[in-house]
Amino acid sequence: MNTYLNPEKNRIPTGLTLAVIGSVWGLLEMALGGFLHAIHFANQGAVMGGLAISLMAIFLSITKKPALVPLLGIIAASFKPFSAFIFGEPVFSAYVINPAIAIIMEAVAFGAIAFIFKKAMEKHLFAQITTGFLAGALGIVLYAVIASVFGLGKWPMLDMAGKLDTIVSTGLPVALAGTITLAAGYYLGKFGMPKLANFKTNYPRLYYVTSAAAVVSCWVIPAVFHLGA
Repeated sequence: MNTYLNPEKNRIPTGLTLAVIGSVWGLLEMALGGFLHAIHFANQGAVMGGLAISLMAIFLSITKKPALVPLLGIIAASFKPFSAFIFGEPVFSAYVINPAIAIIMEAVAFGAIAFIFKKAMEKHLFAQITTGFLAGALGIVLYAVIASVFGLGKWPMLDMAGKLDTIVSTGLPVALAGTITLAAGYYLGKFGMPKLANFKTNYPRLYYVTSAAAVVSCWVIPAVFHLGA
């Protein structure tokens, strides 16, 4: 018998899912994002934005709670100081603060758009593609507003035309990446959910131990790299 048929018994703990996916996102931002920044990779925003959208889509597909998505961004942004330690940058520098704020804005944008399209996303691929595009674009717009107001990076020095041009040039690649990665992440979460639920029901202790180990590992790995640097 497929134990997933009992949804109440097989409910996946939202808090633990939040911790796991948020920590994985944070580790990727710290390691891959920091590396791409260090080598001045031209399409860093599209790569990291696409990965972020896919992870948020997995979370949404599992939990059905878009209002909690911003918490993923807060957890992920908490990893950015490790990037400073490992790559030799000041903790309170723009190298840390700017991307941390951008990560949170990505999550806020995704949560807002996903809340609007939640029901449609469950039925239609087009709604998922639209959500991915709008979430990617809105994340850049929100960051541009915050950066302009609080004087982050080059944004305060740009006139309105310059800001719009920068928003389009940086936001469009992320939005286009989101059209693919959101659908991929959503379906990954949707089709992986039954196996995850069965695993939790049949091996609850192993499920919780494995999940906790994943979270702890995500935080320990950058700490070890920092100590060894």
